[in-house]
Amino acid sequence: MLLVTASAFAIPEQGSSSQPLRNVAGIVAHRGGRQVPIGTAFFVAVPSHVFEGRSFVYLVTAHHNLLDSEGRAVEGLGLTFEDAKTGITREEGLPPESKWVLDPSGESVDVAAVPFNPVGANIAPIPLGSIMATETEMAALAETGAQTYYLTAASVGVNKPRFEALARFGRVSLARPLEAEVPGAGVQELCFMDGGGTPGFSSGAPVFVQAGLRFVLWGILESTNSASTSSTFQGLAGLVPASSVAQTVQAMAAAQERNLHKAR
Repeated sequence: MLLVTASAFAIPEQGSSSQPLRNVAGIVAHRGGRQVPIGTAFFVAVPSHVFEGRSFVYLVTAHHNLLDSEGRAVEGLGLTFEDAKTGITREEGLPPESKWVLDPSGESVDVAAVPFNPVGANIAPIPLGSIMATETEMAALAETGAQTYYLTAASVGVNKPRFEALARFGRVSLARPLEAEVPGAGVQELCFMDGGGTPGFSSGAPVFVQAGLRFVLWGILESTNSASTSSTFQGLAGLVPASSVAQTVQAMAAAQERNLHKAR
């Protein structure tokens, strides 16, 4: 059963004109005394029905980012994000894999989420309304050639390193999901975008697509999959549809709402 903690609620700090709010963070491991990038994660906000004007904040990523090549949970993973006051990259330890929640419609789907809202982080969670697209917007998602982009977290610079959310752009190539094998996650239903090269640490990145006059979350990036290694799909990047993200965070929010209601 999910328990509510204060860190589950969104109280975002305001970024300055030179420090825009972010919705992505990096997942890292430590090997041989070095910080090694593993994947990308992003924040999602789900409005609370119990506390008006407040939202639950969840960290979302590809489930396989939390596992090793044998499918076992990796210990000691950290999350890197931008500090709201200094702008530098900060790191906090992630909850163990056993605390993360999987897609309630099918735990084999490569999506995992956990309540996580680090104090002093410069974040702007993606609102649930930007995931649950309208019927008109959903029709736009099926449009081959629609503009897309995805975000990854990076620490850039030499003498004065700082946190940046790097954007890579593309177009919708295949909007109807097809089966493809994802290393560490098995067979997944993936859509595809023409996104050029996708670095390994981009797995778990949020992918946005233009739908009408705005961009909505289209899915979670998979940096490697069996289809993309074929000549037919060469240069295309796969992604798990955003509906799995919505189902997962909504299920968690509903459980937390029940716990809050019992506590009142």
